[in-house]
Amino acid sequence: MLNTKYLDQDNLFELIIFQGYKNLVFYWNFAKGMVTTKSEIQDLLKQNRIQNIYGVSEGLKGFSQAFSSEPITNFRYFLTNYFKFTIYEMCSGVKIILLSNISDQTDYSETLKEVYTNYLEIIKRNPFYLHGEPLDNPLFIEKITDIFEPFQKKK
Repeated sequence: MLNTKYLDQDNLFELIIFQGYKNLVFYWNFAKGMVTTKSEIQDLLKQNRIQNIYGVSEGLKGFSQAFSSEPITNFRYFLTNYFKFTIYEMCSGVKIILLSNISDQTDYSETLKEVYTNYLEIIKRNPFYLHGEPLDNPLFIEKITDIFEPFQKKK
C-alpha cells in the first residue's frame, strides 16, 4: 500500500556518488544541502545508513541477476512504499544513486547518465583531481545543480 504521508514532500531526497567499493565522494541531501568536504564525507561514512544504501545497491543487482533468465547489465530502479531508488552504475566502479519521492513518476536514468557525463568531463579529465577525494569542483557542483533544478518541487 502506498504511504501517502510522503506524497506532499519534495520530489528529490538525496544524490549519492560512490567511486569503487563504498568510497563515498559526493552527497547531496536536497533539503539540507551538499556535503563536499573530506571531514563531512568521513562523518557520513560512519553512519550505517550510507553503508546500507551501498549494500542495497549491490544486493539488488545480485538478486536481479540471480532470478533473471537473461543477463542484467544495469539495474535501474526500484520502488518502496516510501521512496524510489534509482541507480546508474558504470563498470569503472562509479555508482550514482538518487533517492526520490514515489509520487514522482520521472525516469531519472537519463538524468543520472548526464551526471556521469559531467563527472567524466569535469572530474576525471582534471589532472589535479585525486581519485577518491570528494567531488568539490565548483563547475561540477554548478552543473549538477542545474541538472536537478527543474525536478525540484517549488514551494
